[in-house]
Amino acid sequence: MRWAAFGWLGCLAVEWLVDGRYWFGELAGAVPPFTFVVLPLLLAALVPLTRGADRWRTGGAVVLTLVLGAGQSGINFGALWSRDHEAGRDAIRVVAWNTNSWNQLLGTQDHFYAFLKAKQADVYLLHEYQHLTPDRKGREPVDDLARLRAEFPGYEIITDGELVTLSRFPVVARPAVGPARAVAPDADWNTRYRQDKVLRTDLLVKGRTVSFYNLHMPVWNSMTDGPLSGAFYSHMRENFGARQDQYAGLEQDVADNPNPVVVAGDFNTTAAMSELDGLRSRLDDAMGASDDLYPTSWEEGGWKPFWRTDWAFTGQGATADTYRFDSPEKLSDHAVQDLWVSVAQAPAGKG
Repeated sequence: MRWAAFGWLGCLAVEWLVDGRYWFGELAGAVPPFTFVVLPLLLAALVPLTRGADRWRTGGAVVLTLVLGAGQSGINFGALWSRDHEAGRDAIRVVAWNTNSWNQLLGTQDHFYAFLKAKQADVYLLHEYQHLTPDRKGREPVDDLARLRAEFPGYEIITDGELVTLSRFPVVARPAVGPARAVAPDADWNTRYRQDKVLRTDLLVKGRTVSFYNLHMPVWNSMTDGPLSGAFYSHMRENFGARQDQYAGLEQDVADNPNPVVVAGDFNTTAAMSELDGLRSRLDDAMGASDDLYPTSWEEGGWKPFWRTDWAFTGQGATADTYRFDSPEKLSDHAVQDLWVSVAQAPAGKG
């Protein structure tokens, strides 16, 4: 028992040292986040079986693992005492969703567009505006602008690589973020797909400029190869630098941005991984406006129901009033992020 407690404490220490610093630290994302709370609780139940001084040392180690792991567990502890969240009178509706290669593989286009329109969102942050190549190993652009304009009259439509933002509000600016700043204006789609993983649009929302960050971070793993394959770890190593660059660029842009911000998308990152720490230290996780105790978003209804990889953050004058994951109705392997956001009135003399 003592060795189990101190062994898990040692695992947490190693994870703290390598996660976010070395590519193999990404393996923290393979652990169902609830493990960081459930395992210490199981160990705590066994502490009374130990004797004498070992009981106190073991108990102390278990408590320490619980304290250290709670923030990585993905558990929304606020749901235990906070209920009945309601949208403010002037709140706006934001929908963020990974569309699974623009509905190439599941459902029909009519169902896809009817599903989107039924949300009646003020702002849509959509990812994977793309199709898979015939061998399903690559990505290629799609051109669905004509139908988007027909289905969403009155919306402004902004695209960049695989990202699409639809807005009922006027677009006043769209600054490049992170690695996208180095991309030439005439770069081809594949370059934009690789480099432009964050689409920022500044929208004039009821008299105040609000920045919306629509993102789809590079995936850290290669699930199709599996963890017993060398390709799995080659993928981790090759994508680690790109992920770090994208996160650093996003964090710096948010830090330099005086506007209220909404950051939402498919982060390809779980609660157990350190890449989210920068945003979590500056902004509020929208999950604080949810009643869901253990939110998950990936492989909805599938065999991997343990991870949340889709996130939304608000701050600097923007607040999530309500937040939930909606079923994708079998159109995607990601749930839909649905949140209502209130924006504070601008201080005197500011837009």
